[in-house]
Amino acid sequence: MDGQQTMERYLDKTMYENNEQQKETVNGRMRSVRIGCSYEDTSITLGFPVQEWQANRGGMMHGGMICTAFDITAAAIARFCAGENYAPTISLDVKYIRPVQIGDQLIVTAKATAAGKRITQIVCEARSKNTGKLAATAASVYMNVDTTKEKR
Repeated sequence: MDGQQTMERYLDKTMYENNEQQKETVNGRMRSVRIGCSYEDTSITLGFPVQEWQANRGGMMHGGMICTAFDITAAAIARFCAGENYAPTISLDVKYIRPVQIGDQLIVTAKATAAGKRITQIVCEARSKNTGKLAATAASVYMNVDTTKEKR
């Protein structure tokens, strides 16, 4: 099996874990959908339907929910890069550009820019599916924790 096939199988497993095994958590309630992945680019793209419960007082997707979509997507590529290791979020810096309407779909792409033994750095973009316009960007860092040597 080549790297692309390995990543696709990994993403299928991740989607099942998020949407079925964790359906009562925020990961499951976000109802992410697989858009695609690229082993060559070390990237994963997920879609997030913008739901009523995610609205802020202005009737748009709450910034915290955009941040959550970034974390879910970036964590997926961080865990892929970490292999069997645990990969907790160390930092997540979000820049909001424009609002996303309820009923739209937020399309998030996360790309690992550096994947080392201990740290994975990731950049993200979120776009409105309806308009194609950039809604937010993010930069995040994840730590690769060897679970055979360290406790979570």
